[in-house]
Amino acid sequence: MDLIHLRSFVAVAEERSFSRAAARLHIAPSPLSRRIKDLEREFGASLFVRAHHRVDLTEAGGVLLPRAVDIVERVDALADVVGRAGARTTRRAVIGIAPEVSATVRDTFLADLAALHPDIVPRLLPASSEPLLRDLRAGHIDLALVHGPVRGAGIRSLFLERQPVGVAVGTAAIGPERTSVALSDLADIPFASITHDAAPEIYRNLDELLDRHGIRKRITLTGDNFVGLAHLVATGQAFTLVGLGAGMANRLFIGEPVRILPIDGVRARITTVAAWRTNREEGEELIADLVDTVAGLDQKDSRPQAPETI
Repeated sequence: MDLIHLRSFVAVAEERSFSRAAARLHIAPSPLSRRIKDLEREFGASLFVRAHHRVDLTEAGGVLLPRAVDIVERVDALADVVGRAGARTTRRAVIGIAPEVSATVRDTFLADLAALHPDIVPRLLPASSEPLLRDLRAGHIDLALVHGPVRGAGIRSLFLERQPVGVAVGTAAIGPERTSVALSDLADIPFASITHDAAPEIYRNLDELLDRHGIRKRITLTGDNFVGLAHLVATGQAFTLVGLGAGMANRLFIGEPVRILPIDGVRARITTVAAWRTNREEGEELIADLVDTVAGLDQKDSRPQAPETI
């Protein structure tokens, strides 16, 4: 038994899925399954009950989990402990950032971080919300700026921004004279999106919203295919929803024959939060300093927020 086996066990136990745990560890499911079998053989006990759609801990697995988590977290904290003991010059932080995080949130956070903790060198890691949260749980990133809500044991989040959502639709499909649009006006046009795995809860709420307004047609692109999404919208073959701020999806349509319009009668909002692992905040100065920075960002925006619908 070595640390890699314990990391694999913790990932499967927390994700309750071999496929999700493999994605979190950036390996294929087959070697992950072999690691777990090796661990079970060494302990002489089954650690998981494997069902068709779910993986549950056995009694032996439940006993092992808190001890395995403690060992992994202690090992992960060693680099920070050793770094503090030496003559520290710079600290590196990996910051996950989701597509619709506005330039205001991004730039204000980076400026505040440079002012408050000039020894921290941030590296931005762009991705969709759900993959970033998997990497956060696995310890591959230090702080995630993602689209909420964010739930789950061991994760804390802090509200940063809520921006209105509008429709991106080809000029040929809607005409040049409209200044806003009702969702029901788009019932004959398919709604296009990237894969729902990017932010499952947001897309579940979004599907319910679209269904309520009579929109049944869907086009779901594989992966984070934002460029393909822009092609479909620009040619009038589909519409999509984007933040009305300066998120990445909005910027895809610059120079294209696309109208970005507010939605009549719907107060749809997309929320941005900062998320981090609570155990790392308590045990690592780097994470505590990052949290301190985003907490100051939240205090700068004291305006009342409209209700969230997606």
